[in-house]
Amino acid sequence: MMEILFAPDWRGGVPYQRLLGEALAAHGAHVDYLNHYKRILPLTRLLGDHRLDLLHLHWPEAYYPLKGDGLDLFRRARYGLDLTLATRRIPCVLTAHNLAEHNHQDRPFARANYATTCRRARLIFAHSEAARQRLSETYDVPLEKIRVVPHGDLSVVMPPPVPQAEARRLLKLPDGPIALIFGVVEPYKGQEEVLKHWQRAHPDTLLVIAGRVHNAEYGAHLRQIAAGLKNVVLHFEWLEDPDLALFLSAADVGLFNYRTIFTSGAASLARSWGLPIVLPRRLDTVDLAEPDHRVFRFTDFESDFAAVLHQALKVPSDFASAAPWREFTSWPRIAEATAAGYRDVLDRQ
Repeated sequence: MMEILFAPDWRGGVPYQRLLGEALAAHGAHVDYLNHYKRILPLTRLLGDHRLDLLHLHWPEAYYPLKGDGLDLFRRARYGLDLTLATRRIPCVLTAHNLAEHNHQDRPFARANYATTCRRARLIFAHSEAARQRLSETYDVPLEKIRVVPHGDLSVVMPPPVPQAEARRLLKLPDGPIALIFGVVEPYKGQEEVLKHWQRAHPDTLLVIAGRVHNAEYGAHLRQIAAGLKNVVLHFEWLEDPDLALFLSAADVGLFNYRTIFTSGAASLARSWGLPIVLPRRLDTVDLAEPDHRVFRFTDFESDFAAVLHQALKVPSDFASAAPWREFTSWPRIAEATAAGYRDVLDRQ
């Protein structure tokens, strides 16, 4: 049995790590989670408390501060030493969920520390071929060091869809076309730009933004933009799985407008749900098995968004039709490919 340590332990946010960890058991891997933190050399000090064969990093930014005082600047610079010491005898692999931390991608220290992680990792998992290419170009990583493993299906933790009319009744949403943005509300997701378009263009589609606000000031700013708009509903609350299932069932399209993103679990979930998806062409590392008649790309809000949204609204949501995508992204398949990567790394020890 391979002893694998996932770090950090972020199971409380999305179920990705839990689902992967459970599925890996069938492939000879036992997963533990690094769920504590120490201020000085956290990886080096904490790995000693675990019996393990391999460290699997998911979001390395957990181990270097992204904002703060002068002490934090020192801790940011110390991350490379911490990772090197922690992995002297234990190999590490990385799942590149992001190209760098979402809201700090332009900060040099964030890129530098992510580059350090890429260099130190024996193998990197990326969620699409385009992401593999971008990661290689950005951090000068050999392509043979990066292996494509799709993002797993998050719909498995949710109750099944309900009829659209029932979902709207339970959520107190009106009849008529609905575009849904869901997930944590934060700047890199571009909700502000979408709201300004709704404010300016007044489309006859109801925009629903549902999810917990990451930053109260940003949430207040969005409320200010949406004030007085009859075709916008802001549901700024944490969504438990049954609540999210209702919003997905009520919607006609899922709308994603990330300013920048490497992969999107939310878009993958909408794809699993059989919900038509509208997203910008610039998000070319988000792999939704295109071309597909439920995935629509637009260039910008001024030129072609209205026409693309109109086309997407003609396609009915259909959970059953997404079965091939759910099979392609099933956790047994994801775990099999991940475990194969582990074995390749350990065999080269």
